[in-house]
This record gives sequence, C-alpha cells and structure tokens, in this order.
Amino acid sequence: MSSLTGKFALVTGAGRGIGAATAKKLSGAGARVIVNDLDADVAEEVAANLPGAIAAPADLTEPETGDALIALAVEQFGGLDIVVNNAGYIWHSAIHNMTDEQWDAMLDIHISAQFRVLRAYGRWLRENADRNSEIRKVVNISSTMGLHGGATQVAYSAGKAAVVGLTRTLAKEWGRFNVTVNAVAFGAIDTRITGLYESEPNIAIVKGQERKVGFTQQQIDEHSKASPLGRIGSPEDAANAIYLMCVPESDWITGEVILASGGVRS
Repeated sequence: MSSLTGKFALVTGAGRGIGAATAKKLSGAGARVIVNDLDADVAEEVAANLPGAIAAPADLTEPETGDALIALAVEQFGGLDIVVNNAGYIWHSAIHNMTDEQWDAMLDIHISAQFRVLRAYGRWLRENADRNSEIRKVVNISSTMGLHGGATQVAYSAGKAAVVGLTRTLAKEWGRFNVTVNAVAFGAIDTRITGLYESEPNIAIVKGQERKVGFTQQQIDEHSKASPLGRIGSPEDAANAIYLMCVPESDWITGEVILASGGVRS
C-alpha cells in the first residue's frame, strides 16, 4: 500500500516548480490532491495528470481564498489531511529602493496567505479533530533567506522568517488536534525563479505585472560550489523534503524547521 493512500491534500502554488513536483509526489504516494495556483492553465494541466486531483485556481492574496479552498476540500473530499503552503514569488530590491507596494506584496503572499489558509483549516479542525484519528500534517514553506537573511531580499526574508514563527506557534496550538506543523526552508532550487539567463533577467508575469527572475551562470556556479553536493536542488529534491513531513514516519516531528539546502548554511 502506498504511504498516503486514502489521504487528501491541498498544495498551494502547485502549477509549477516545487508545488507541481510536490503535488505529483503526494499523488504518486496515493493522496488525492487539490492543486491551487494563481494561474488557471497550469493548475488545470497539473491536476489533469494526477488521479483524482482537483484544480483550484485562485489568488491567495484575496481575503476569501483561504476559506474557499478549505471549503472545497471538505465538499469534495469530506476532510483534509495534508496542507502544504508553498505559494510565493520574489520581488527584490535593496531597502532604500523598496516601495510599500513591494513590501506589502511579499508579506501578503508569503505569510498572510499562509495565515488565511491555516485560519480556515483551524476552524474546521476545532469541529472535526479527534485524538484517536491518524495524525494530520501541515508543511509551510520557508527559505534559508528567512533564517539567515539575504541582500536585496528584505521583504522576502521577513516573510519567510514569519513563516517560522507561524509554524512553531501552531505546532503548540494544534498538537491537541493531532496535527503536526513543520516548515521546510529551502536553499537554491532550480525553478523559474533561479532559471539561467545570459544578458538580461528572465521575466515572470505575476498578476499581469512583469517580475525579473533568474540567475546568471556565475550565480548558479556560486550556489553549486557552496553546497557539499556540488549543485543546486531540483524541484523533485524539494518535493521529497516536503513528502518526508507528510508521511506517518514523521508523526513525532512537529514545530521544526527542516533545512533542505544541499548543506548550505548561510
């Protein structure tokens, strides 16, 4: 029997990169997955290739989205066993150039969106938790930038640091509901955020606006050399780390920040 057979999961930001790899990993282990993403086309494409998956395109920065996603899970599955709060993007500037719009956008997607999803989940848990049930899992995605900081990443780093506080607090609150709450902090992972560019940064479209993303070959080489493993991580590496916090073997782990950085410590 697969390790997550009979489980129901929600993965946010699951249309690309780490989120898509995580949805595929959980599905391959037997879970049925709600695939959330801001962009409907990629959410639907991922869900279409996973048995029993449901696409749920929605903007997590809209106040009602957290409630709607949990309501969808309850309506379609009758409950929810795994929540992976993965959605996010980057919008970097040194602090003297950072606008209020940038600051607010980074905190909104990286911490407020997680809060709203988990608040809605917590309200359902209060009415449906059972000490005798199998343990449910929450995995929040942080970053090494949230632990160590990063130049030109003040808002992103602040949001990812806040994820750590949210995680450790809910681990204490939700143990009585038989729920573990952990975070995974990633180093460099090969996604569109870190994709190679030569002369000009790549462009990602977020809410109709252009965002510069990507690494130069020099940056990729520097990140690779910093790791004892000699490379940056793949989306599948990231999904594997998340998966470890979802399976029954991690039932005695809660309130932890799992560093998945290929050995990079700063």
